[in-house]
This record gives sequence, structure tokens and C-alpha cells, in this order.
Amino acid sequence: MTPQLSRAITVGLEHGAALSLAMTALIVASLKQNPRIWQDDAPRDVRARLGPMDDATREQKKRWGYVMLAILVGVFAPLAARTSGGGFVATWLAAYVCFETFNLWDALVIDLGLVIVWPAWAFPEGAGESPSYRDPRWHARNWLIGVFAGVPFAGLVGGLAWLVGTVL
Repeated sequence: MTPQLSRAITVGLEHGAALSLAMTALIVASLKQNPRIWQDDAPRDVRARLGPMDDATREQKKRWGYVMLAILVGVFAPLAARTSGGGFVATWLAAYVCFETFNLWDALVIDLGLVIVWPAWAFPEGAGESPSYRDPRWHARNWLIGVFAGVPFAGLVGGLAWLVGTVL
């Protein structure tokens, strides 16, 4: 492995840890404000039970989305700056490692942590203790989707870093 790729992995892990901490704070804060903000990410039976999202919740979700976007830019822009000297592949690899670090943290700590502890404030009223939430296959499926979704996301980060580096 080249030193540039080794450095890219290290940078990806460092930024992945930062992303994991920031996203954990965002998720906990937004769940405490209104757990229905995350209802679109709930299992299908829970979404059906909850019905459509009301306008106030939709507005809250949009505001938290802006915070999430700021976190993503705040994590991935410096990551790209630190790895752009290694070219597209190094930046792609760092971005993928970062994304997957959070993806794994989300599956093992956030999702399963919520399911094991089951704090009442984290679940919408009416969601009940749905068996779907406790089904490890549902969480594994979401994690696997993240494994594949990370590829184009990292490509976008790498491509933007290359474009900015080329233009500037």
C-alpha cells in the first residue's frame, strides 16, 4: 500500500470518528425534540401506523437537515483538503472510510443502542415496541445499503475535491 493510501485511511478514520460524534449529537438532539422527524427512516409497519408527517414536523426535519448538511461539509471539506494531494483515489478512499466508519457506528451504537435501551423519548407515540425495530435483519439491511451507498457518495467527495483542485 502506498503512503498516500495509508494516510487516506488514517484521515478517513479520524474524520469518521468526528462525523460519528457530530451525527450522534444531532440524532439525539433531534429525537429529543421530536422523534417523528425520523419516521421516514422507521420500518415500513411503523411508518404506516404513524401516517403522514405533519407540517410542523416537516419544517423541523428540514431545519435539522440543514444542520446535517453543515456537519457533512464541515467533516468532508477538510478531509478532501487533507487528501487531495494524493489524487482522486486517495480522497475517494478517505471519504469512503469516513462514511463507513459512521455507517458502522450508526448500526452498532445508535440503532442497536436505541433498540436495546429503548428510551421512550426516542420513539414516536403510536410506534409502540414494533418487532420490526428489534429485528436485526432490518438493521443489517440498512447497514448494507450504507456500504453500497458510500461508494457513489465517496465518488462525489473525490470528484468535487478533484474539480476544486483543478479549477483553483
